[in-house]
Amino acid sequence: MIAAIPETLASKGSNMPFKVIIVGAGVAGLCLAHCLEKANIDYLVLDKGVVAPPFGTTITMQPHGCRILHQLGLLDQVLDNCSTMGRGYYRTSDGKCFLENDFFPIVKKYAGYDTRTLSRSLFLRILYDNLPDPSKILERHRVVNIIEENSIVRAILSDGTEYVGDLVVGTDGVHSKVRELMWDQANQAIPHFISTSEKRSMVTTYGAIVAQCPPMPGLGPTDMHSISNDKMSFLLLCQPDFISYILHYKLPENQQCRWPSRAKFTEADMEALAAKFADYPICESVVFGELWRTRTKAQMISLEEGVLNHWFFGRTVLAGDAIHKVTPNSALGGCTAMEDVVCISNALHAALNLHPNKKPSDVEISAALKFYQDSRLSRVKAIVKVASDLTRLQACDGWAMYIRHRWITPLIGLDALAINIAKLASSAPKLDYVPFIERRGLLGWQDTPKTVIARARMDKERPWYHGFLTHDMLTVLGFLFTLVSTLLLFIVKAASSRWLPLFGVAAN
Repeated sequence: MIAAIPETLASKGSNMPFKVIIVGAGVAGLCLAHCLEKANIDYLVLDKGVVAPPFGTTITMQPHGCRILHQLGLLDQVLDNCSTMGRGYYRTSDGKCFLENDFFPIVKKYAGYDTRTLSRSLFLRILYDNLPDPSKILERHRVVNIIEENSIVRAILSDGTEYVGDLVVGTDGVHSKVRELMWDQANQAIPHFISTSEKRSMVTTYGAIVAQCPPMPGLGPTDMHSISNDKMSFLLLCQPDFISYILHYKLPENQQCRWPSRAKFTEADMEALAAKFADYPICESVVFGELWRTRTKAQMISLEEGVLNHWFFGRTVLAGDAIHKVTPNSALGGCTAMEDVVCISNALHAALNLHPNKKPSDVEISAALKFYQDSRLSRVKAIVKVASDLTRLQACDGWAMYIRHRWITPLIGLDALAINIAKLASSAPKLDYVPFIERRGLLGWQDTPKTVIARARMDKERPWYHGFLTHDMLTVLGFLFTLVSTLLLFIVKAASSRWLPLFGVAAN
């Protein structure tokens, strides 16, 4: 642990360079530190725990996450510590495959970058070890209050220590303390600004066991396997050295909840759930109990879902899970958080360059943060909807989802799903101020500032909250409508002829 050096408060920061206080040293917080380094913006990271904690299993970098890492100069280290993902398999409850393809190579073909899965703690360690000044990352520094006055913010710790800056960024996760403090400040300044309905928009309907085990015969070293059951599913991401797996299941109604309630689980709860599904097939030759018996780490968690509408107030702004939460089926949570901090960094870089010799005013900071929020909100709502749809689709949550998963998905094909993921990646942001030679797929990248503004305007007029499966669903429904119409015409025509009995009655 690095000892804290108390800030000098006398000047209240007015004569100091612009400084960002980042609360939370997870994926979003450490990525933001790297982005600010590239912009030559001063920062300090405060975390209540330690960097790269051992809990958690893996993180998946989709192509747009890999592109951000490429800009930050970190991609090669990540690639050296994992293998590219390969084929995808969709399986029924008996473990039999009903759909497969070269899922991730197709994503790369269209998006330009690989999809990679690696240990979450290793990923965080790579981010931390490559920061030039580790003294800016302070562990076991719990923020308990934030005070804003005279265009300066003060982060106050549990031991009374204060740190002064010009902006606080809350990257402290789904149970964010910074978010709670921001809500209090907003409602004190403007009564009812943050409504109870917005506070309660984070919903917990599903729970999960996230775990890891050694490789196992019958499961390829770079495979993805999705196994569907009744209101539960397994998702496996395989690597040469380990298998990361998730057991998703729908919580009983009496355990489903909204903020501020939290679903909490004990070790006994986890063992009981694992035992319940121990004999469920994973593939033709493996059952879940075999994965569970060889686990090297495991954790039972609640799966919050939702997006908040207010991402900032004053000089406090939120990013990552503090403001939006996706279920893990889509493997988009980490990359979406990285998108957030890229956009915050772009906005700050632009604001600081308005007047190189003085700090941005409150009005200019507010405008920068509003641009960040407005450029992100519709896209993030769509990503959350995608993950929500996918969770319920893979868990066959209801007859409609079962039919869609078991019968319509094969008509659409996994290639279409892979291309849709590539489309989603291709419209992700990058750092505006870091030149680099990016890798391009068939779709290219639609992320210029002009495109971002146009897309934000279009999304405001016609939001795409429905997720990216809808277009393919409409295509299939159109095909089915045409097929049914043709069959009806054939039946009507045949019924009027003399050679086809109508409902068992011979024609005259």
